[in-house]
Amino acid sequence: MDKEMAYGGIVFNTEGKVLMRSPKNHWGGYVWTFAKGGPDVEDMTPEETARREVQEETGYACNIIASVPGEYESDTCRTKYFMMEPTGMVTEHDTETQEVRWVDVEEAFEMIHLTKSIKGRNRDKSALESAIRVRDALKR
Repeated sequence: MDKEMAYGGIVFNTEGKVLMRSPKNHWGGYVWTFAKGGPDVEDMTPEETARREVQEETGYACNIIASVPGEYESDTCRTKYFMMEPTGMVTEHDTETQEVRWVDVEEAFEMIHLTKSIKGRNRDKSALESAIRVRDALKR
């Protein structure tokens, strides 16, 4: 059976830091991860789903800069990510998130490693590596 699709964002700020979120009670074994989720009825596109999920789960409204190549599988879903930049803090994050934090890329990899799900950990690591390649290519 095909896994459901989720859409999310890997958000970089102007200092090159990445936005990480800690799900409430480390849901699914995730200690730190990226904002993502499934489409709602009002979402017309994957991009709308990704922007909405990032805003709900982190409190940041964001613009999409580029698509992160590929789809990334975890235990529960396949996720398509978009590289984003914040436009500003608009709200508090929702109750699905217990904390958000801007961190250096190296620290983000260390935080991802704390996740108990091997598939989830590998998904987030691979997605971040791809997002960094996209970011670096856009800088050229």
